[in-house]
Amino acid sequence: MKFKILISLAIFIILLAGCTSSASGPVEIKQNEDACDACNMGIQELNSAAQMILENGKPLLFDDIGCMIDYIQKKAPTYEAAFVHDYKTKEWIDFDKSTFVQDHSINSPMSYGIAAFEAEENASEFMNEHGGKLYSQKELLNVEMKSLKTGEMEHGH
Repeated sequence: MKFKILISLAIFIILLAGCTSSASGPVEIKQNEDACDACNMGIQELNSAAQMILENGKPLLFDDIGCMIDYIQKKAPTYEAAFVHDYKTKEWIDFDKSTFVQDHSINSPMSYGIAAFEAEENASEFMNEHGGKLYSQKELLNVEMKSLKTGEMEHGH
């Protein structure tokens, strides 16, 4: 009898641990159905999309990396994980470990012009070929997002 109770308890603990484990990866974004949690625009370009998984498991979706950064700056959410697409491979990568290049020549839905790279070498190579400015995740979180929008910086707004 004690053996059955111990087995049942062990199974319960394993199942409970599975329910509370950290986010395993990004959620699926439904193109032209899901909307950005920052600007409410429909997410049309999946390769420009970003997302974060809050500690309660709720995903927040963004149509542009700049929208996610602006959201983080304004609301300071505590998140379990955040993901962006690698500009080169188009695969989801860890936002916190990424390197970024910002340039107005980089096309993005909300005109922030931010590209993410998993490898810093790829970001440096891209910047050397195309121009722009290199940022770590921490540096980018300290940039005023509005100043990056195409045209606003050029016109001093």
